[in-house]
Amino acid sequence: MNPHALRGRALAALWLLLPSAALAAPTPAGASASGASASAAAPMTLARLPIPGPRPFVKVARDILDVAFTLDPSLASGAGLFDDALRVPTYGPAPVGVLSARLVADLKALRALPWRSYPVDVQVDVRWLYAVAETLHRQLTVERVYVRRPAQWLEPLANNLIALGSYAPGRPELQDRVLAMVPAMLQEVRTVATEPTRRDLETGVRVARALEGMSRLRSQTPVAEALAAWAAEAERLTPSRDFGVIGKDNYAWRYEHSLLFPRSPEELLADARLELTRIDAALAALPPVPEVLPDEAARAEAVALTQERLLALYDSVQAANRAATIAGGWVTVPEAVGPILTRPTPEAMIPLTGDGGSMNPPPTYAPSNIGYWNVEHFTADWTEAARLQTVTAWRGFRENGAGTYAAHEGFPGHHLQLSIARLNPDPIRSILPDCPQNEGWGLYAESVFAAHGGLGSGPGAQRAVLGSSRGRVARVVYDVQIEQGTWTLQEAADWKYRAAPGEGRIDEDLARAVNWPTQLVCYQGGKSQIIALREAVAAREGSAFDERRFHDAFLAEGSIPIALIRAKMLGEPVPDLPAALP
Repeated sequence: MNPHALRGRALAALWLLLPSAALAAPTPAGASASGASASAAAPMTLARLPIPGPRPFVKVARDILDVAFTLDPSLASGAGLFDDALRVPTYGPAPVGVLSARLVADLKALRALPWRSYPVDVQVDVRWLYAVAETLHRQLTVERVYVRRPAQWLEPLANNLIALGSYAPGRPELQDRVLAMVPAMLQEVRTVATEPTRRDLETGVRVARALEGMSRLRSQTPVAEALAAWAAEAERLTPSRDFGVIGKDNYAWRYEHSLLFPRSPEELLADARLELTRIDAALAALPPVPEVLPDEAARAEAVALTQERLLALYDSVQAANRAATIAGGWVTVPEAVGPILTRPTPEAMIPLTGDGGSMNPPPTYAPSNIGYWNVEHFTADWTEAARLQTVTAWRGFRENGAGTYAAHEGFPGHHLQLSIARLNPDPIRSILPDCPQNEGWGLYAESVFAAHGGLGSGPGAQRAVLGSSRGRVARVVYDVQIEQGTWTLQEAADWKYRAAPGEGRIDEDLARAVNWPTQLVCYQGGKSQIIALREAVAAREGSAFDERRFHDAFLAEGSIPIALIRAKMLGEPVPDLPAALP
């Protein structure tokens, strides 16, 4: 998660919510200010972005990015465009009318360009930005999830504050300027989000409470009181619906227009069911993994466990994974790619991701090249058994799911992928994250990493890789059926946990289906596209095919849809624009 992230809505990015002082971590060995970053004296802004291409295209590109930043300011701060992030999301009737009209004008302008005559890289950018603008327009005018989802405001607000605190710790006034806009934003939430569901309110309240805590830490008492008042009002509401979805038509539209998937929801669901059967058979054929008994050193480490020691343990795993990725020789790790460090998951993200399971990469236009892996909180009341289980698992990470989890979020998964995208001189390739490319690579990288010895040769490694893959394939099954109205969240939970009717736990992972429609299918959907592209390149190149060259070329294209990377790598025509305006 992606990662960044981690990673949710089509254009979401997940960041940490902590005070600035806690985020200004020292630069460790191996970290540097290399990459496409701007100097502190001249921070990069949207107006100065070096967007390649003819002037008419660049003008339209800036406007689409500006609309995207208006709806999700964390896209700007997450890219290091801090001064462009000084806003809060808005979904009032007047702004929606203005923004949707701008997007229609931008789409018309893109269609009028002689874009097929441009160099292929600019063609790719045109097609990617058309998909972004088309998606934003549909979210504003057709899906309209903001009428039921307060987090449509609160989540980007949290992400924005997190990114500003993380990567502009020397400019704390930026967070205060954003916080000053919150009371007026909450008034808009009250007037627009008039059809909230129970689960949307629960999520919104939990995020608002975390934002309230942050505001108090920054001595922004009026803002904190405004958030507390809204949360109290929301808690008194009694919604008639448990949850809401974007619906079958919108869900299928996203596959074709946002994700640029070659499969329909029904086809992806059928593929997932077949893949689950294959994985279950492979798991059943494996011998049982022998029980690992903790030694005295592990017991002593468990007794002495603290949050700091736990983070150090996780950091050592990422350092080992980086070394194993380099030793495997199947992908290049550029020197400019910095380390990924761990820190506790912010309270504002837990309602959306759970306590752990996300990361955030370094921004393109900021000095730091450090990424962050968000892991679980340690508390002093952990039982002796819980401490010992955690220490044993992470000391033997190559033999269990801890290893695939670390590989997915850090090296060679999201951190490597998004850090390489950061080095791309074309800002369109790093500012707008593509969910299938991001999550698809994270899942794909787990298996390739293991195949090249990254998880060792023990009996648990293969089972861990298969188990991780199974969990992501299962997501396709419940995401498609929740969003298409076939299953309720409870029915999906019962299926996921193989529980009796009504007894399955509706966890944060299942809730992603309604919080971030189509995000859960990005993992397996993206991985299958990468495998298909690899097979096509290998068939074309024959004995000259080089795995490392393929992976390097794939990652060098940045964070864009795999369909567009495929066109570039195979020399195929860039996919056409849709037949008509939305």
